[in-house]
Amino acid sequence: MKRMLAARKAVVVALLGAVFVVLPGAFAQKQNSPTIQDRQREQRSLGVNIVRAINAAEANYKKRHGAYATWDTLIANGDFTDTGTKWAPESLPTVSHAMYGSGPEIVPGWKLRLTLSKDGTAYDLLLEDVNDPKCHFAVGSDDRGLIRQSKAIDCPV
Repeated sequence: MKRMLAARKAVVVALLGAVFVVLPGAFAQKQNSPTIQDRQREQRSLGVNIVRAINAAEANYKKRHGAYATWDTLIANGDFTDTGTKWAPESLPTVSHAMYGSGPEIVPGWKLRLTLSKDGTAYDLLLEDVNDPKCHFAVGSDDRGLIRQSKAIDCPV
């Protein structure tokens, strides 16, 4: 009887030991992998910070030229290039070193609409996340520098 009890005890101890070895590793993997919400938050932060950089470039251009610039002018001026922009801090490498272009997607996954008033004294911009077909997340701004975020009306805020 004592042998059977000792054998059961040994099995229980071995199983508990295995659980304590395997379980922390399983939880660590789940905690280290980014969730969908984390990726969405990062993607939205990228959009907001790109708009901040555009606002800074526009303010500088207006100060020097008396009017705001089109996106093509900002590209030609060297404010945004295929190696990055000087209008984002180095602490935001995804924005400062992004590959900016003149196509409809100024950065892969982000489509820009930049509209200037006839005399160039005002602008509105909308930066849309093309990888969000359900909620159509977008970041908007204007010559006042106010930045807004939006989604389709049927999506939760």
